This record gives sequence, C-alpha cells and structure tokens, in this order.
Amino acid sequence: MEIQVRRQQRLVNLHDQENANVFKGKSNAILPIKRQGLTARGALGDLNTNAQAQRDIAIGKVAVATAEYEKKATLNRATIKSNYSHVRSKIDTGLAVTKPTIQPSSRPPLRREESTAGLAAKAAARTKAVLKETQQNKTNDEKTLKPRIQSQDSKKPSRLSAVNEDAKPVLKEPTESLGKLKLAESVKQDKLKKKHPPLPLDVEDIDASDNNSPLLMSCYIKDIYHYLTELELKYSIEPDHLKEQSEISGRMRATLIDWLVEVQRQFSLVLETFQLTVGIIDRYLQAVPNVQRNQLQLVGVTAMFLASKYEEIYAPEVGDFVYVTDNTYSKADVFQCERDIMSKLGFCLARPIPLSFLRRFVKAAHGTSKNHHLAKYFVDLSLVEYSMAHYRPSELAAAALCLSLHLLSRKTLEEVWTPTMTYYSQYTLEHLDPIIRKIANVVVNVKNSKYKSVYNRYLDPKLAKVSALPELKEGAIEELAKIPSTTYL
Repeated sequence: MEIQVRRQQRLVNLHDQENANVFKGKSNAILPIKRQGLTARGALGDLNTNAQAQRDIAIGKVAVATAEYEKKATLNRATIKSNYSHVRSKIDTGLAVTKPTIQPSSRPPLRREESTAGLAAKAAARTKAVLKETQQNKTNDEKTLKPRIQSQDSKKPSRLSAVNEDAKPVLKEPTESLGKLKLAESVKQDKLKKKHPPLPLDVEDIDASDNNSPLLMSCYIKDIYHYLTELELKYSIEPDHLKEQSEISGRMRATLIDWLVEVQRQFSLVLETFQLTVGIIDRYLQAVPNVQRNQLQLVGVTAMFLASKYEEIYAPEVGDFVYVTDNTYSKADVFQCERDIMSKLGFCLARPIPLSFLRRFVKAAHGTSKNHHLAKYFVDLSLVEYSMAHYRPSELAAAALCLSLHLLSRKTLEEVWTPTMTYYSQYTLEHLDPIIRKIANVVVNVKNSKYKSVYNRYLDPKLAKVSALPELKEGAIEELAKIPSTTYL
C-alpha cells in the first residue's frame, strides 16, 4: 500500500516538473498540469485555462491604466477651464462651461452718446469742485499769494519785451520777401509782355481755345517754339558739310538714309526716330572728318539705335541692329560707336526735328490730315537729298506744308501763305520759295530715282497713299519745278 502511494506521488511530481520545463523552453512535451481547483481534462484544456487567466489579468491592468488616464484628463480639463475662461467667447472649446447668471435690467443698454455724456457730467462735476476749492484757497491765502503774483507780473513784461524784440526781424522778413516776390512777378510779367507783343489785327490767335487744356500748354507754347528755334540755330548743319570727308560722298549718305528708311519700316519705329537719326548722322559726319567707308553703315545703325532709345517706348535691342547689318559688326562695335557719337555730340540729342514744327504749322493753317501726311512725305524726301541737308527743320516743315496746301487746295501760294502762317512760322513766302521749288523738283524726279524707300513707305493706306496722289502727277508741281526761284524776289 505504501508502495502504491509513493508511485502516485512520484507521478504527480514528474508531471509538475515536465510542465514547468515546457514553460521554461527546456522540453517540447506538453503534459497536463494537475493543480488545485482545476480538473484534469488533458493538456489543451489545462493550457487554455492558464491562457485565459493571463488574459484576464492583462485586461485588468489595461482597465486600471485607462481609469488613471481618464482621471488625469479630467484634471487637465479643469485647469484648462480655469486658465482660459477669458477666451471662451472667441474660441469654442466644446466644454460645458457654467456661465454666470446675469439679472436682466429693465433699462435698455446705454448708447455711446449716453455713456460719454455720463463721463462728461462726472468730469464737469470734478472741475466745479476743483474751482470751488481754488476759490476758497484763493480767499484764504490771498495775502500770501499777492506778493508772488506781483513778482511774477514784474518779470513777465521783461520776458515779453525780449520776445517781441526778437520777433521784430522775424516779422519783417516775410513782408520784405513778399514785396520782393511781387516785384519779381511784376518784372517777369513785364518781360513776358515785351517778349510776346500783342498779335497783329490780321493774325489769328490759334491758342485762344486751348486755355482750358493743360496738355496743350497754351501759356508756354510760344516760349517752347522760341526755344526750339534757338536750338536749331545752335545745332545747325552747314552747307556741304561732307567737304571734310575723304571717302564719303553725298550719294553714299543718300544710300545710307534710304536703307535706314527700310530699317525703320521693318522695326515699326515712329517717324520721330527716323528724323532724329538723320540729324545725328549729319551732326556726327560734320564733327568727325575722315570717317572710313566701311564704318558708315555702323554710324547709321548706331544713330538709329540712339534715336530709338530717345523716342521709342520699346526700343529694339542692339542685337537686332547687328542682325540687319548681316552681322558685319558686333555688339561691341555698336557700343563703342555709341560712346564715340555721344562724346562728339556733347551728349546732347535735343536738336529739333521737322515734325515738331510741322504740327504747329498745320494747326495754324487749319489743315487736314491729308495735308499733314503729304507734308511729311515732302520732308522725308528732302532728308534723303544731300543738297537740302543744310536747311533748318522749321524751314523744311514750312516749305513742305506750303506746297501741300497749294497742291490740295488748288490755290496760289500767295493765297495759301496767309499772314497768320507768316507770323507763326516766322518765314515769308519769298524766303520759302527756293525751298518749295527744290522739293517740287525732288518729287517730280522720284520716279527716276533709285532711292524709292520713302515713296514706297507712303503708299501705305494708313498714310492716305499720298505718294500716289494724282496732284503729284499734274502740271502744277511740274511748273513749280521748272520756274526759276526769283519770282518773289
């Protein structure tokens, strides 16, 4: 009997030892565990029972940790509620906030005026109280304050007198300066009256209707054109100005300008740019003797490059001018020639162009747009001719307009060139007659000339096709080209 009991105890001890080795990883055998409170249903039953117990323990730990986290969160919410209660009206935190109960008042809310009125009433009450106190103090301490006031009064006149003495010259200076200013204005007005005498009775005031337009500058327009006249005399071109050139002739100049007309047309430049270009070329060739023949085209494109920067809103790049020369010159050559031209011309490109005077003269003649385009055509033809390069821009503009008015109106030159035109252009018909006949000669011979760029450009419908007008093919202009210029002398 004892032997059987010992065997059972050994078996139980053996099972417990092997099961412990399984959990420690020392054996691969799975044996049932026999413990108190568990029924021996096999290895799987025992193992499942142990895993469920461990799972229950883990769930219990998670529940405890969750409860502690919720407790901390509530504490944090309470601190947030207490610290940021002043911004609850701006930010909705989503928390239930207990708002203080406010007893509604029967009186409506105060307006802004009422609130300020209450403040003003309080301020007025304070001032009244302060005044009363000061009056009482004044009656009580009148004897003590009286000598102090007398001493202060005795000091005040000296200070005021010093200030007045210092202020006397300050008051005198503005009156003197105003007097000088009025005197200067009167002198200036007298000078203007002497400079611009009243118009003759047979001369129309073409600026009378422009007094209300600030863009037309009717107050300064006469001074402006007087200044332009001085500039064209200052920067004048001499007759036969290429006489100092050993390699460049008038034909080469005409060839260059005729080619520049095509460049201006290709780049869509304004007419002011072309006329200013011709002026720059003539001034440079007059100032610099012995310009080489292979440098003449470089001078031409550089002059147009300068004129386009002076007149155009969007000037072509220097590479464009290099391209039209078929890369004969480089950008560095153009820049070097630009510096040379500007230094020789004294960095001044303010020489007037014929178009500036032509606008003024067309206004004085009450001419049409057709008269204006035809006069521009005559001016551009004259710029190509070397024999007419020495004429002043105002002379070319006046002669071209006179011829345009004569051809389109079928009136005589005497009828066209009125005293008003003589006054505003400052040229008589006798002075303009030889220039008119030279222009007529150029227009008649343009068909046989090899310089036809100007003629082709004015075939544009935007310019009214004035180069193909029938008036330029009739006998009136041919007669002017044949008759000698001594008719009005």
